[in-house]
Amino acid sequence: MLAAVMAVTVSAGADTQTDTDGDGISDQHEEILGTDAGSPDRFQVVLDEGLEPEERRAQEGYDATKDFATIEFCHVGDDRYLWRATFAAEPRLEDTVFHLYVDADADETTGRKGPEGAASTGTEYMLSVVGGRGTSGYYDPQGNRTYGPPVTHVVRDNTLLVSADVNLGQNDQGVRYALYVLCHTTTQSGESPRMSDSSGKRLIEGVPVSSRKKTMRPGDYAENFRVEATFGNDLLQAVLRLDETIVVPHDKLQMDGFSVDLFTSRRWPHVLLQGSQGKVWTQAPKAGRYHVGFMMFDDANDERVVFSVDDKVQGVAVANQDNNRTWLYWLREPIAFRGGERVELRAAGASGKHGIVNVLFLPSPPEVRTIRYAVQNMTASSHVGSPGRVTVSWTTTWPSPTHFEYGKDATYGQTIQTEGNCLVHRVVLDGLDPEAEYHGRAIGTARDGSPFLSSDFAFRAAPPLPPETTPEVRSVPLAVRNPHPFPVNGWTLTTGIPFPRGELGSVDHVRLVRGDEEVPAQIRLTARWPDGSVKWLLVTFQATASAEAKSDYRLEFGRPIRRAPVDDCVSVSEDSGGVAIDTGTLRFRIDPHGNLADLQREGKPLLSADGVCHSLAVDADGSLYSTAAGEAELTVEEAGPLRAVVKVASHLAGADGAKLMRIEKRVEAYRGEAVLRVHHTFIVDRPETFIGVKELSYRIPVSTATTRLRVPLAGGESLQLDSALPAVRQRFDDELVAIAGDVETPKKDRIVGSILGEGEQGCAVSVRDFWQNYPKGFTLRPEGLDVGLCPALAPGLYDEFPFEKEGHHLYYYLLDGRYRLKQGVSKTHEMLLCFQPEEPKRDETCALFQEPLSATAPGEWYCGTKVFYDVAPRNPERFKLYEEAIDKNVQAYGEYRQRQHDFGMLNYGDWYGERGTNWGNIEYDTQHAFFLEYVRSGNPDAFFLGEVTELHNRDVDTVQWSEDPREIGAVYVHQMCHVGGYYDKPVPGSLGFPSGGYTVSHAWTEGHFDHYFLTGDRRSYETGCAVADFFIRQELGQPYDFLSCRTPGWHLIMLAAAYAATDDPYYLNAAKVIVERVLETQDKEPRPLPDYQAAGRKPYQVGGWSRMLVPGHCECEPRHRGNAGFMVAVLLSGLKYYHDVTGDPRVKECIIQGAYNLLEETYSDETHGFRYTSCPNTPYGSGASPLMVEGVARAYLWTKDERFRRVLTEALPRGAGGSPYGKGFSMYYRMAPRVLADLDAAGITLDKPAPGNP
Repeated sequence: MLAAVMAVTVSAGADTQTDTDGDGISDQHEEILGTDAGSPDRFQVVLDEGLEPEERRAQEGYDATKDFATIEFCHVGDDRYLWRATFAAEPRLEDTVFHLYVDADADETTGRKGPEGAASTGTEYMLSVVGGRGTSGYYDPQGNRTYGPPVTHVVRDNTLLVSADVNLGQNDQGVRYALYVLCHTTTQSGESPRMSDSSGKRLIEGVPVSSRKKTMRPGDYAENFRVEATFGNDLLQAVLRLDETIVVPHDKLQMDGFSVDLFTSRRWPHVLLQGSQGKVWTQAPKAGRYHVGFMMFDDANDERVVFSVDDKVQGVAVANQDNNRTWLYWLREPIAFRGGERVELRAAGASGKHGIVNVLFLPSPPEVRTIRYAVQNMTASSHVGSPGRVTVSWTTTWPSPTHFEYGKDATYGQTIQTEGNCLVHRVVLDGLDPEAEYHGRAIGTARDGSPFLSSDFAFRAAPPLPPETTPEVRSVPLAVRNPHPFPVNGWTLTTGIPFPRGELGSVDHVRLVRGDEEVPAQIRLTARWPDGSVKWLLVTFQATASAEAKSDYRLEFGRPIRRAPVDDCVSVSEDSGGVAIDTGTLRFRIDPHGNLADLQREGKPLLSADGVCHSLAVDADGSLYSTAAGEAELTVEEAGPLRAVVKVASHLAGADGAKLMRIEKRVEAYRGEAVLRVHHTFIVDRPETFIGVKELSYRIPVSTATTRLRVPLAGGESLQLDSALPAVRQRFDDELVAIAGDVETPKKDRIVGSILGEGEQGCAVSVRDFWQNYPKGFTLRPEGLDVGLCPALAPGLYDEFPFEKEGHHLYYYLLDGRYRLKQGVSKTHEMLLCFQPEEPKRDETCALFQEPLSATAPGEWYCGTKVFYDVAPRNPERFKLYEEAIDKNVQAYGEYRQRQHDFGMLNYGDWYGERGTNWGNIEYDTQHAFFLEYVRSGNPDAFFLGEVTELHNRDVDTVQWSEDPREIGAVYVHQMCHVGGYYDKPVPGSLGFPSGGYTVSHAWTEGHFDHYFLTGDRRSYETGCAVADFFIRQELGQPYDFLSCRTPGWHLIMLAAAYAATDDPYYLNAAKVIVERVLETQDKEPRPLPDYQAAGRKPYQVGGWSRMLVPGHCECEPRHRGNAGFMVAVLLSGLKYYHDVTGDPRVKECIIQGAYNLLEETYSDETHGFRYTSCPNTPYGSGASPLMVEGVARAYLWTKDERFRRVLTEALPRGAGGSPYGKGFSMYYRMAPRVLADLDAAGITLDKPAPGNP
């Protein structure tokens, strides 16, 4: 029997309704709960906690409506169960959170994960009443959470009754499960509840099993009842275009409990359920036989809709496919209407918007579609140099765990399986026979748990043979620039050099030459093209250059070329004592704890007896931590001949073994050099959201008792540190303080970053960008020199600055005399340890470290290799307007940073001011914009600006550690304090975000990979991969869909960069999933506009991705439809990068039609500029940025349509000035070099202002 009415959530006090079976539950409530009003429910007390103690009830904050005394329980029938909680007073649901943690199998190893013995560990069903609404969650055996069953409840007197359909354990004694109950007041994020009551976890067993059948309510149907359904953008559009289809739009429906959703950005406008109950209705428009239908988006929420005609229930639509698509539901049987009947749709689901788009009257039903389960895009890739290793990737049409079977024949025999649902999959197989053929198949899991399989897939673990190196000898000029007023001889530098596809087959065919002489060089392969040819090399050599001049080197390559052996190579050996390194001048060891030890120069010890260079810290409670004695993982990443690199991973550990945070160091040593470079990174890997640190230093155990050390200042003076004046701190970007005992002497100046000892046995230490990353310091101690990476803070120093000004901007992490660091944040400090015997040489070495030499190839070479896709090299003739502007803006960038004081350890490299008070978190990939300018022009300022930006974004804005490993690689959206959580409110009058999450539309990887290939910094590469992997998990861990066009656009750009960097088919497959949805949702046929938007323009939209505009994009009511122009532009750019890789002709046509749509909706030939969105009340501007026209430029190359050309020749020149800082700089210059390449190919110049634009 189908009950006619269902209320998912009801609160009611005592009633006088009929109670037929006398069980204390009224018939009205029994109907709601789904129990039998003619058969009594026999409860059994399963928890008897009693009320809170009398003294607690007398305390302020006690709330009797949250104090439960007993929990009763019974089996209703089939899988339906009923709980009754009795409280000290009638439950007040509007501020109540009530949870039943149900461990259905009484086994804490299955279900929700958590600490062993914790009350919630092992939960399968979390049944809740929150703020008067029933909700639930289900945890599968592996701990993955999905939506649970509907929860219904009623209140009677002092009791709360909760009903749900769940699968509880049973044995011959009855029902058996475990239960934990928690009730508390509602809270805001981060607050503690005012009142909370809970039980312990109890085993419930012996409760009788009922033989009754459960009553079926509309909300109980797991499948459509008398209803058919279909989906697909093409099919829905076709149905709506039929003349015989009668459509009653959402805003023409009568409503009770619903309202028009003015904040939706879905593709179709719809209504929104306002509470737990609601209905919409209309009248049958005319006589005839029609299938009544409606459209609604089906996401993971539990949504059900009851069809009624003249109050008679006709069917139930169950939106439970959860595929993030708009569905059309209709009654299977047509109804013979006379005209005028009331046609009603009633919400009956436990959650969700119930976003009904329309009511349809269909003379004939459309095609029924169901979800298709399939494995697609199977591919295998093996890289040159790794025989026996292969990456296999595939996609599934439904998110599924990764499951791959393989072997030497179709019986397979070996299996790899990983948890976590995703649409794209990857396994890496190693140790295979490269001569053998293997067979494999991928297995997906459908929603019902059944498998779906790929066909047999044959593959080999044999890398392709790289093409032969070009037979002729070619050369790449390298200009080594020395900005210093002294000559440099033998400074070790490392630079990345790209090569065109197919030119260089082997790194053996490369050598470095200066004049007619070969120069010793260390060459490391960092990337290959898909055909196996060399794509990127990392070149290390020891450069010579005259003062304030540049030296010319060249990298020769060709089949006849062979490098000469290098004499006196760096020696690296590993044993139980750690890693020993001999540069020929320095000899040292990295001990098993990861510390520098036994450091000698020409046989003479440089450290105090038994001393090791190590990190040490003091936490907020005053406990001491050190790397001196803990365990460490040592990895030799490079071993000569000119450079050795050893990675160390350890922890700051206390005497009791407690760990404060992770420390990673990369130590570099160079042939014949008396210097070491240490990249010191701390990573907050504690479970707490924030930790407090009073001090973090790197101790170098050199003698300080009789030594004076000099600290140069930016103003030209120096400070002398000795026993009388042992410490100096940079406490603001423009102020330092000298410390002698309790006396602190401030001075307006900047510490350059170096501290230099006297005499032959003296040493020098330099910290790169020292004052920019304040607080910083140097302290002489009896144990040695402490480099204050996070020096001790003077109490209250930063607390006096107002929150509204410098407080939130600069000093948020420096309050209360400690460093407050968020989980997952890291910070890299680059240090130089110099042990050269000549004192003047140490000064020069430190200056070189602070402003290094650069080795740069011509822009024509970088751009001509196509490693950055199509990028135009600098051309002051063809692009005069652009080149003049970029030169000015690169110079102005540093000046803006100075004016805003955008400095500090957690700030330096980023720009402040997004929405007034947010840090930008390098929105639009600021470092990538700088690196593109560097490779096209050779401007070293652009490179160094890009590098500091990359280091910040990589370390601070990106989650480098999490308790949940799946969170590693997440990137914080622009917000206050970069990572949020320092404050719970915005700055008054601002639009800043106190905290924010992660979104792929505000995350980038191109700059990470640029930095790695140009410098060899592995942390940048690792971060780029981690970011790409995180957002695949986030975006493709569910049926893929998007609302904002920039979401797939930026994701495609991210994946293109990851694929180009790694040649991993996993990233290309992820892009394929996104592209297929983009192609599916593009409006290929004209989509009619509502009358209120059609006036004065074409009455339809076509070629775009039309959706409802939200406030900020349209303030009108009713809202207009269309898109934000810049979001469409970003999508066109992402599609362009995908097309550059795949050549997919469908994507080419998609870009062309999307470019037409962009201009039709948002461009004006009168103003020669764009408006923000399709909303007709949005004003047009003048001019265009490259971001807006990258897709237009490519469309012009393909079509030569004058419509596109006008935008490029009339709008671009009007916007050629660019921007000197922040988001404007990033947005303009991250895409501009690629637009210039297309302009150049099209014969278009940017050399003079547009007519009428001075």
